[in-house]
Amino acid sequence: MNLLEIQNLSKKYDGKNILQDINLYLKKGTTLGLIGPTGCGKTTLLRIIDLIEKPSSGKITFNSREIPKNKKDQLDIRRKMGMVYQKPIVFKGTVYDNICYGLKIRGENKDSYQDKIQYLLESLGLGGYEKRDASTLSGGETQRMALARALVTDPDLLLLDEPTANLDPQSTEKIENFMKKLRDERKTTVILATHNLIQGQHLSDEIAILNKKIFQIGKPEEVFRKPKSRFVAEFVGVRNVKKGISRRVEDSLTLIDTGTINVYSSSMMEGDVYMSIRPEDITISRSKVQTSALNEFNGEIKEIKDSGGILDLRIDVGEVFSVYITRKSFTDMQLTIGSRVWLEFKASAVNVFKV
Repeated sequence: MNLLEIQNLSKKYDGKNILQDINLYLKKGTTLGLIGPTGCGKTTLLRIIDLIEKPSSGKITFNSREIPKNKKDQLDIRRKMGMVYQKPIVFKGTVYDNICYGLKIRGENKDSYQDKIQYLLESLGLGGYEKRDASTLSGGETQRMALARALVTDPDLLLLDEPTANLDPQSTEKIENFMKKLRDERKTTVILATHNLIQGQHLSDEIAILNKKIFQIGKPEEVFRKPKSRFVAEFVGVRNVKKGISRRVEDSLTLIDTGTINVYSSSMMEGDVYMSIRPEDITISRSKVQTSALNEFNGEIKEIKDSGGILDLRIDVGEVFSVYITRKSFTDMQLTIGSRVWLEFKASAVNVFKV
């Protein structure tokens, strides 16, 4: 069942589009990573979902109920959400006072929440901090306190806006570990806005690539392995993106002409296209070998980049391809800049998307 549904949502400021035609469907108990560059509209979208801002157009349904226009009814829905900002507000008083703030404004008896407050403090590495002045906390401690404050009221939906931006590695690790527990053990429904690709990939059940509009949404491995647009491909760091003209040559095969080489693909997309081949899907050999791969090219190593145990070779075969190889294989093959090599990759390894 969907907890949140957003249909055709747009937002304008001073006539400028901040968000365009946003459509999202979030199932209960899942984590959605909202990923995009700075200024892409992530915070604005979270503020609209949290009912702090109004969309210019579109429809939002929360727990099968369309968001009402009446502010009192909106408040009832908003209290079922928790929001943690990149720079959270710190209220006067102790860490305990800050965590209990949401309970206080709801008129809840905070004494009945003692076990939960203690659990949150211990889980977030804040055990023994109850009486500490909240204004004396470090950035990482403040962020963890804000997370506890948002969760103590058991929200149906937790909204996180860059929760680990500018934090030290230790604080980031504590928050990420706790978020994994939220997802795996407590099945909390979360929207995590971040520009950190690795964080979004590891913590999310699905990710949405946002830049004013949603360019692609799906499981992390699907989005990272098979981008559907050049923006997504470049943003998630996909290598070997080439432009060409595709035509069908068999029932299950197309040929893409880049102007310098021809590449076989199992995609049926025709016309002007982009293609991408992951560096780890390309094999390399000193001499031509018998293989089932339809794509075989001879070329020259032009550049070698050292990434620790893995080397990134730039090989010119008419188009320059990035190929990953282990240091041991590189040494065993006695390769160097200027070496002639063969590249092979399967037609199924060629991801194709429209220009």
